[in-house]
Amino acid sequence: MAIKILINGKEEQIEQEISILELLKKKNIRPEVVTVELNGKIINRQDYQSTVIKENDVIEFVFFMGGGN
Repeated sequence: MAIKILINGKEEQIEQEISILELLKKKNIRPEVVTVELNGKIINRQDYQSTVIKENDVIEFVFFMGGGN
């Protein structure tokens, strides 16, 4: 059964509970270029594999970009 989650303000469905690392892989996002916030808490990169996303979780992907003068 699919579960509903919110990613950057947009409702999405995933097939089952998965780790943050698995979600990043599905989205083709390299873990080293993103900070992940889960339900208002920033998750350490070393915890991406062990942190499981569940029904109604709110996820924010924050990307840091270089640039400027």
